[in-house]
Amino acid sequence: MSDGKGKSPRKASTSPEQAEINNEDFQFVLKALLAAFQPILAEQLTLAGNLDQLKEQAESRPPNCADELAEANRLFGKFFTEDVALRMIPPEGRKQLGPIENWRWCLAHLRCCFVFGWLVCRGPRTFRAWTYYVHQYWLCIRESLGTPVSNPPTEEQRQDFSTLVEALAKAYKPYLTDQLASVEFRAGIPDEVLTGDIDCFEGREEVCDIFERLLTVDTAQALLGRDAFAAHSQEASFWFCRCWCLCAMCFGCCLARARSFADVVWCLVYFSRCLGDCFRPLICAITQPQMNACAVEQYYPGPNVEGIEIVGTATGAFCDHYTLEWKDPLAPPSAYTQTGIVYAPPAPPGGPGACGKVNAPLGYLDTLSTPVPDDVEVRLTVFSAQAGQQPCVATVTFQIFRQRVSIEAVEGVQVETPPGWPDPNAPLINTSIGQVASFGTALEIWGHAWVGICAGKQIKGYTLSYQADFINNPTFGVWTQFWQVDYTSAKQQAAVQTGYSDLTSFWQFVQVCPVPPCPPHPLLSYDQLLPTRWVSGVTPPAVPAPQFFPVDPQLPPIWASQSLPFVNCYSGKYTLRLTVEDTLSNKYYDTQHVWFDNKAIYGEITGILGVAPCAVINLSQIPGAGDCTVPWPLAIQGIAYDEYIIEGDTTHPSDNFGGYCLTLTRQGGTESGCTPILLSVALPVPGPSSPTSIGTNRVGDPGTRCLTASPPPMVIPPKQSNTLTVMDARMFDATCAASALPVPPAGFALKRADPITGQPGECCAFFFALDVWDTSICPSLSGGRHETGWIWPIYICNDLPPKS
Repeated sequence: MSDGKGKSPRKASTSPEQAEINNEDFQFVLKALLAAFQPILAEQLTLAGNLDQLKEQAESRPPNCADELAEANRLFGKFFTEDVALRMIPPEGRKQLGPIENWRWCLAHLRCCFVFGWLVCRGPRTFRAWTYYVHQYWLCIRESLGTPVSNPPTEEQRQDFSTLVEALAKAYKPYLTDQLASVEFRAGIPDEVLTGDIDCFEGREEVCDIFERLLTVDTAQALLGRDAFAAHSQEASFWFCRCWCLCAMCFGCCLARARSFADVVWCLVYFSRCLGDCFRPLICAITQPQMNACAVEQYYPGPNVEGIEIVGTATGAFCDHYTLEWKDPLAPPSAYTQTGIVYAPPAPPGGPGACGKVNAPLGYLDTLSTPVPDDVEVRLTVFSAQAGQQPCVATVTFQIFRQRVSIEAVEGVQVETPPGWPDPNAPLINTSIGQVASFGTALEIWGHAWVGICAGKQIKGYTLSYQADFINNPTFGVWTQFWQVDYTSAKQQAAVQTGYSDLTSFWQFVQVCPVPPCPPHPLLSYDQLLPTRWVSGVTPPAVPAPQFFPVDPQLPPIWASQSLPFVNCYSGKYTLRLTVEDTLSNKYYDTQHVWFDNKAIYGEITGILGVAPCAVINLSQIPGAGDCTVPWPLAIQGIAYDEYIIEGDTTHPSDNFGGYCLTLTRQGGTESGCTPILLSVALPVPGPSSPTSIGTNRVGDPGTRCLTASPPPMVIPPKQSNTLTVMDARMFDATCAASALPVPPAGFALKRADPITGQPGECCAFFFALDVWDTSICPSLSGGRHETGWIWPIYICNDLPPKS
């Protein structure tokens, strides 16, 4: 805005122009303003002449917020009539606006703008105090539009107010930053005071700057409400109303600071000029990136875009919409395209853009999913709602500095999207179980590790580091480097990985013969990155084997990988950090939270009917044996246990116990894991869903824990077994097998003695197989997870009497 923002008289002419102050409309508005002040001043003069009445009022009515608000409404309610509003607008502006019926909705809430500016400038206000007055302003706007805020507010209304407070914080922060900068860099301030560059008017315009940053189209929906915004944002006068409101806020602020009626006249002069500026022609400008600048590619969480933010101005009287386009600077104008453009709110992402942007985000150029060249030209075009008015066009050309620094997956497990890898709290989700993943042993880490290209800023190399616990600040604490890739030689620079790649890769020197024979033809030599896995840890008491890799495959120096610390058996909550360094020593980071599990898992069958492995069990030893109408219970005792990643934390993924299963196989049969194949049965186990062959609860206790557990377990119980399952032993008996649960396959059960043929009862060897596992992802282990097995052989004889 111009002088109408409340800038000081020293920045204007030394006195108002004769024509301006003697203008008939100006005089009408001035008289109305003074008439509004008169009753308030008269009351104060009366109190000044009657000390008893003044004392009584002071004692009975201490200062309060309600009286302050009532006084402001009284002043501006009397001043701001429809006639005054019309006289404020320049004659040419009235013609452009048309009949007042088309924009009377705007008048309804302008009093709120005057009051808001008046209240926040009556004294020094903290940010918290500003939020109180923004709340009053919001209530006033909703009341004036006939949609008052309910008491208590609805959830949607609460969200709208939260949006306004967030917007206020963004608008207020630059003011605080400037003040802090003045305090920190104060060396030149004494000279500015002595030369007169700093005087009593210093900083008065800064409040209006806050108003302008706050009163954007982005916050309009939260102020007006969804329905009112939808109704009025399509009207040609929408931007003008926003401009008028901004002028009113600055006018109210100016009046709050006025020390004389001469100051009041000046406030009105600035207000009049401000309204004149509201009828400026279309304005278009791109302020960021600047011409020929190096624009840094960044991730913007709001629109979920990795790319370049386009900041600028798209406004002016009767502004209708704007568009953003881009092309290669050397391409013809016909090459302009909107592909990859994401528009800033409140416009839909696909555009077109909504007017009213003043040095605010216009949109974003998506450079991650769109093939955009390193040099790019962006064009902003602002269109008018009035027929025949030429659009306003602005262009800017800049370079793009790619900033592809991301940890996006571990062993194929992707970071949950949304929110996606830029959010340090986004977890790695194991989709097979629908829960946060845990990892162990040797692992591949995937993502992007590349920056470039601008003013000689190329990638120099990258490292991977870890730190215990979940850390969001990549520069906080002590990090342990465990991986590195350098781009020091010309061959390495030629092999820079710019795309999604295995970050845990190492250099290898390669020579090939492109045109045999070699010699005499020369060999083609180059460096290439080969993927491998980083050993995070192993199951104790083993020690991870060291990993050594060349810095440059053609030179002697090497570097060594570093496993997780032995504390807690290489397990726990850790944060991985990717650090990319460029040739100017700038560093770029991404972090990812990861659960590591390298602790032991335990599985053991400890007893069946109290007999030793390989011993004989006669079916007659089993309770109830012989009666086909009831199950014959046979309990299998054992241990199925997995240590918690963090002792005492029984929530997932610290508790990542996967399950256990039991299979029973006759001699000559086969099974694989939990799957019976030939002459084999998957035994039902206790579980929340029945019948099931997968047990999901720990059974028993191994009586041992990780020796370096952190925190240590409070008590380690002695080794103890419990019931893994109670099987139905009818499946051993060919006479009753059909009644067993489950029914065994043909040829599995044992025949009873046959008195006719004299054939004795059948005996055979069987073996119970126990498998126990967790849900950790451990690609270097059999099965890709922590798992263990146990075999219990037994000899079963069917000594039951023949069925009569």
